[in-house]
Amino acid sequence: MQIRNLLNINVLAILFFILIFLLGIKLYQDYGISLDETFHRDNASFWYIYSKGFILELWSLILNNSESFIPQNIKNEVDLIGTVFYKEGGVPSLQPVPLAIFYEFFVDIFNIESTKNIFQYRHLYNFVIYLIGLYFFYKLIYKRYKSYFYSLIGLLLLFLTPRFFAESFYNPQDIFFLSMTIINMYTGVNFLEKTNIKNTLAFSLTSALAIDTRIFGVISVLVVLFFFFMKSFQSNKFLKNNLKFVLYYIFFTFLLIILFWPFLWADPIKNLLLAFSQLSSAAYPITSFYLEKFTLSTTIPWHYHIVWIGVTTPLIVILLFLVGFLFLIRRIFFRFIKLDENSNDIWRGNNEMFDIYFLMMILFPILLAIKQSLGYSGWRHLYFIYPSIIMISLYGFYYLHLIFKTKIIRVVIYLLITINLTYLVHWNYKFHPYQYVYFNPIFKNDFHEKFEMDYWGLSNKSAIEYIIANNSYYPIKIATKSFASLQKSSLILNDNDKTKISITGDLDEADYIITNYAIRLNNDYIIDKNKYKKYYEVLVDNKPINTVYKKIK
Repeated sequence: MQIRNLLNINVLAILFFILIFLLGIKLYQDYGISLDETFHRDNASFWYIYSKGFILELWSLILNNSESFIPQNIKNEVDLIGTVFYKEGGVPSLQPVPLAIFYEFFVDIFNIESTKNIFQYRHLYNFVIYLIGLYFFYKLIYKRYKSYFYSLIGLLLLFLTPRFFAESFYNPQDIFFLSMTIINMYTGVNFLEKTNIKNTLAFSLTSALAIDTRIFGVISVLVVLFFFFMKSFQSNKFLKNNLKFVLYYIFFTFLLIILFWPFLWADPIKNLLLAFSQLSSAAYPITSFYLEKFTLSTTIPWHYHIVWIGVTTPLIVILLFLVGFLFLIRRIFFRFIKLDENSNDIWRGNNEMFDIYFLMMILFPILLAIKQSLGYSGWRHLYFIYPSIIMISLYGFYYLHLIFKTKIIRVVIYLLITINLTYLVHWNYKFHPYQYVYFNPIFKNDFHEKFEMDYWGLSNKSAIEYIIANNSYYPIKIATKSFASLQKSSLILNDNDKTKISITGDLDEADYIITNYAIRLNNDYIIDKNKYKKYYEVLVDNKPINTVYKKIK
């Protein structure tokens, strides 16, 4: 009977992943283009062309038996990149994002030219990478709890979180990094659990991909190595038998970081130091709307990320996390005060070690973000800690299940989780494709007065499509009073629809004015209600996130 139940749960999981994939196929064309997306696409395209040219020129030098191993014009170009990086604020970025470069390979091979196809296929590609991350998250949960039920609950909590659902399609940098962090964590716990050459190479590969996607990837690596050496203190034999694998890890990780990071090819050591220095200190001063005030991104208050996490995370995750966090801290505290000659274990067994690992993967990045006092448009730069937040939430669920033996109380807990998950399914469906404006029920009545909403301007796609569909005389002059570029928003349109609009910077000449409520702080245009009337509106939780005004003839 137990084997049959196990098979049924496995079949359910397989069907669930198939369903997720089919859902992605159905929905990937529904999302607009974010402000950052064109930058990341241009950056990936640059590094793909650079890599292709480097390899071809290097191959030519090899065939011609040249003594110069590094092509000189390539070296001059990469030196120039390092010199102007962040001083001019444009492409390229020193951070290559290998998975994004790989997508440009497909664009090149299949000769995809239409901007609509380039970005829509990119959305599907982003989602596939996220789906792979979800699969490894499922495996990570099973490794900790040895329960497919816990794996499914955790998977649903991540997948149904509305902001992550939406951004899994159009946010390449933060979601790629989240996915790579999950896979890196999975290979990291494998490395700690069973240190051998296979797990060492897997951990090296995922560490390199994570670090090359975002410098914060170093955090997971350092935490895993910390636990490795802590295990060595508990057993001299462990260090003696496994130290060679750490050396292998460092060697292979360094080589793979260089392999996946084209900027390093011309001069690995010098350019790696330069990249770490510039990327770790990079700060763009932009304004964001936070707690009813405009805040500079380089001088955010200490509570900025904590509040953003609190208002955009589903309540069930927050409640279970608080339970798990409190009991985990309690366990760690009592282990510390009982340390003596007879008991020197802060954790007992791999599961307790993994719990502390997940906790550190939350606390260290948040503390670092507070120290840097840096934050852009919500907490997207810390998205990679969300899987660990869910892991602590699952620990809270596990602990509640442990201490409450009464069947009625357990049923109530299961019912609350089911109600919350059902609510998330309904909310995702009802407000598709605007899930990126999700705020949990506590803040749903006044989020528009306290926080930024559609700061990336994705809803502009719906506004432009509505204008085109409800007019017969073209071209239509459109403008925006927000800082989100309509030129970028229009890239997702088909070529025929692009000819039907004329984007103007003179709002007084426009037939239609679009606002996504992310105002230009120093140049806010006031719409004259005597000249324009409300024409179209996108509502989320009965709050407008995008409004179109039509000129009164």
